[in-house]
Amino acid sequence: MSRRLRFTGFEIRPDERQLLVGGNAASLGARAFDLLMCLVEHRDRMVSKDELQQHVWPGMVVEESNLTVHVATLRKLLGPQAITTIAGRGYRFTAAMAAEPSPAASQKPPPVSAAEARTPTLSPPIDKPSLAVLPFANLSGDSAQDYFVDGVVDDITTALSRVRAFFVIARSSSFTYKGRVVDVPQVGRELGVRYVVEGSFRQAGARLRIGVQLVEAAAGRLVWSQRFEGLREDIFALQDQITAQVVAAIEPKLMLAELELTRSKPTEKLQAYELCLRALPHIQHPASKREAECTFALLAQAMAMDSGYSYAKALYCWAHTTASGARRITHQEAQRGLPIALEVLADHRDDPTALAYAGHSVAYIGRRHEQGLRALDRALALNPNSVPALCSSGWVRAYVGDARVAIDHFQQAIRLNPMAPQHTLLLTGLGYAYLMSGRLDEALSILKQALLETPEWTTTLNATVHCLARLDRWEEARAACAQLLRHVPYMRISNFRAMTPFVDPTFVKWHMAMLEAAGIPP
Repeated sequence: MSRRLRFTGFEIRPDERQLLVGGNAASLGARAFDLLMCLVEHRDRMVSKDELQQHVWPGMVVEESNLTVHVATLRKLLGPQAITTIAGRGYRFTAAMAAEPSPAASQKPPPVSAAEARTPTLSPPIDKPSLAVLPFANLSGDSAQDYFVDGVVDDITTALSRVRAFFVIARSSSFTYKGRVVDVPQVGRELGVRYVVEGSFRQAGARLRIGVQLVEAAAGRLVWSQRFEGLREDIFALQDQITAQVVAAIEPKLMLAELELTRSKPTEKLQAYELCLRALPHIQHPASKREAECTFALLAQAMAMDSGYSYAKALYCWAHTTASGARRITHQEAQRGLPIALEVLADHRDDPTALAYAGHSVAYIGRRHEQGLRALDRALALNPNSVPALCSSGWVRAYVGDARVAIDHFQQAIRLNPMAPQHTLLLTGLGYAYLMSGRLDEALSILKQALLETPEWTTTLNATVHCLARLDRWEEARAACAQLLRHVPYMRISNFRAMTPFVDPTFVKWHMAMLEAAGIPP
């Protein structure tokens, strides 16, 4: 009888060089099968990249990317938790062996449906992402510091639990791992979470050093990490800083990680949340009207699947706001998003991210600035470290002429997460707020940074033309104006004045005068 290796959800038949998933033979190339067997036969240890390359491609020199591609192929078939990446070193096979059937059990396996045969058992459906904040390791050698380390973890757990985009395991569960050396994939399985936040604490003299990282549990893949340092005497200020920055960084990083998981799944299996993830990268700066309309269609499909899904609704109205701001659709076309934004404000008052996007959309599309500000104030009360809420609040404050608060909120958001997906939006908003305050040199410096990141974004070009003209740098102002008109050839002062969300009369007067003087037709 040929040898068979049975794992939860699949079976390997080495003599036949065959992999069965859900009882059906999987299509697997010779190199991928050799790689699988090497990992399985050495599943008691990590197998280095060099060892795998020598086994799968003996006597050949191949790029490491070949190995990466074949590992990705296996994970798609077996589920992400079957093979763990040991960062920079190699891989380990970590799928659980299937339990042997009892003598009394029927020898005939239960029938497998067509859907089950196509779907690997080990790969769970993507739903709301979940994470656990594990107790940080106190590496200082001083147990008296445990109170501080545990306090940081408590604060991070509480702050993350306010973010409705993901589910956070309660402290009482995650702290059962305190003082233990943990295996992250095992923790993920035991707590039923996809992501783990872990960290370490060191003290050297008067200085404290804390490292924090976000890990995809099943694969052991590092998603994000950051190190914080401060003085012992500033211990509580440092605790607040760590909490704020970890929360601000994790939300967008986790969304990007979820997007990568989604891309590995067949399109026909996508659910409402996955549709939102597919739309997410195209919302901030749509390159064309066609891209914007495709994004609207994905989000409309997500809303049709779940009529009460606040995240899909918030993204839908936000996508219309950004597309209108980028001049990919008209302001009239953007009105389609307003009823949805109003629904979010009425029905989802406990979701800070949804309130942020809907509040900004109500102010921008509907010109209901006060209603938008009330929603944004509530979003910040629910989560003071929400970068989307701070960003939107900054913009709407700028619309109504409150440049001081706008500058404060933009700077706070940039400080919390300098790599946020909204970074160009934050820089441009800060540039506008500096313009309103007469801080022209600072405005130009910030706007130039924004243009380096997104050269074609018309909102940034608009502010840059204004700023250069106010500084009497007319040659540069006219060049920036020509670039703006190449992107929006139909732009006129009259229609721009009609659709601007800014309401401060002095600023609007200056803005129109500078744009017209630089070359925008009346």
